[in-house]
Amino acid sequence: MKYGKALRILLQTILIAAFLIGIALVGIYLIKSFVRKSVSNGAKIAIENVINNGGGDVTYDVPDSDFYSVDGEMGEEDISPSDLVYQMKTLSSTYKKLKLIGILEIPCIKVKEPIWDSCSKTALRYGVGRFPDTCNIGEAGNCTIFGHRMKNKTIFWQLQKLEKKIGEEVIVTTTDGVKHKYTIVSSTYVKGSAVDPYLTADLFSTEHLCLATCGYGRDPFNKKIFWPKATEFIVICVPVNT
Repeated sequence: MKYGKALRILLQTILIAAFLIGIALVGIYLIKSFVRKSVSNGAKIAIENVINNGGGDVTYDVPDSDFYSVDGEMGEEDISPSDLVYQMKTLSSTYKKLKLIGILEIPCIKVKEPIWDSCSKTALRYGVGRFPDTCNIGEAGNCTIFGHRMKNKTIFWQLQKLEKKIGEEVIVTTTDGVKHKYTIVSSTYVKGSAVDPYLTADLFSTEHLCLATCGYGRDPFNKKIFWPKATEFIVICVPVNT
């Protein structure tokens, strides 16, 4: 009887501890999401303020702590509780100044995010980023913009819906106040070195905008087989009336 009572107490203790850990992890996730969203909104407001004052260069200070990392930074797996606890040690008042180049809007999937002139892990926690070896918005050639896509609704989590949204509009408002309007013309899945051309400016000779995120697709040679991890999903857009 004593053994049975001790076992019940042990199980109850384990269940209570698991419940408290779960509550703590949910709370941490909500805090991280709130801060990332607040920084993103602040960056958009900073861009809009500069545009309203005639346009110009925009920089913005963002928290530089791995505590605000997103699932998928180093792959597709969720972060483990032990890693999350470790990241909490990095919380500090350290900030990094990043350059903003505009605001990306995809109305059909309700995306509106700041565009950083960087694809660093810090930049991609608070919006989307222009790949550095591609063109600037509005220039002839290829401009590729990256964003995270994970099941916990990170920035590009619905991007794959654009596979069936050919003809829909994408808008980029640059910090000089110019609205660049694009039409979605196609999408593709690429794996390994096949993504390399999309990371260059000379992929296209005319102005193109590519939106890229991690994604899963079907093997083009066997429609029943899904490609594994490390596959990129890319949406290709051209200027309206092109």
